[in-house]
Amino acid sequence: MTVGVVADSAASIPLDKASSLGVVVVPMQLSLVYPDGRESEMREDQISIEEVLAHLETGRIKTSAPPPGAFLEAIEQADQGDGVVVCTVTERVSSSIRSAKVASGLSGRLVEVVDTGSAAGGEALVVLAAAKAAKEGLGVAEVTETASSVAGRLRLVAAVSSLDYLQRGGRLPPLAASIGRLIGAQPVFELSQGRIRPLTIATSHERAQSTILGRLRRSATPNARLHLAALGAVDHDLARRTAEAAALEFPPVEYFEASFTPVMIAHTGPGVWGLAWWWEEEQ
Repeated sequence: MTVGVVADSAASIPLDKASSLGVVVVPMQLSLVYPDGRESEMREDQISIEEVLAHLETGRIKTSAPPPGAFLEAIEQADQGDGVVVCTVTERVSSSIRSAKVASGLSGRLVEVVDTGSAAGGEALVVLAAAKAAKEGLGVAEVTETASSVAGRLRLVAAVSSLDYLQRGGRLPPLAASIGRLIGAQPVFELSQGRIRPLTIATSHERAQSTILGRLRRSATPNARLHLAALGAVDHDLARRTAEAAALEFPPVEYFEASFTPVMIAHTGPGVWGLAWWWEEEQ
């Protein structure tokens, strides 16, 4: 038996990796709001990115964490008798961790809940590290420590290529969005240890890439091994090329490409892309 690992779907875990490592994924929730006020609720795995974008042209989308019952069901599915570690998206952007903690209290099982301090591919890197530790036969305490340790070293740096969706969602004033479009503005931000920090306003993909690679270089640790994820939405080319440039300097020991999920794209639009990584120090 091994420790079970559960994650919410804010983690952009490739399906083959989740399946091979036995990770149970709990879908985030979306509510499509129509112009007449009607709402249609669904799980994130019931809608595609293309459908999200099509709906945003005529309506709004509200997002929410999985309910405690969904986490409880996942915990019961994942538990093989040795306990479960649940990894969630950062508390700064979702109440997912609170929902998971309610479920853990209701389960009557040995459950630990870890706030990854990240999202998307960053959260995925934490989840995969936890799942690999579980496969190695480590107990709940050790798997939890692994997840917490990786979360503390994790960085996600991304750019948003289009300001339209930030404006529609009320996250950017119309005047600022108009000026930004004129100069080709691409906000670049970093998500690390639960903190979202604006880095710069790039005026081209090349400058955004330079900022992302610069953050990677400055975070490098001598003799450490790089775990890297390239993150895109509809188009993965920018993230892939940035990852290839990173790999020329720092060949990663782990690399995968993943998609930002419909929940995130509902807030940022399809032009979000970037890298997530952490450095594993040699033992």
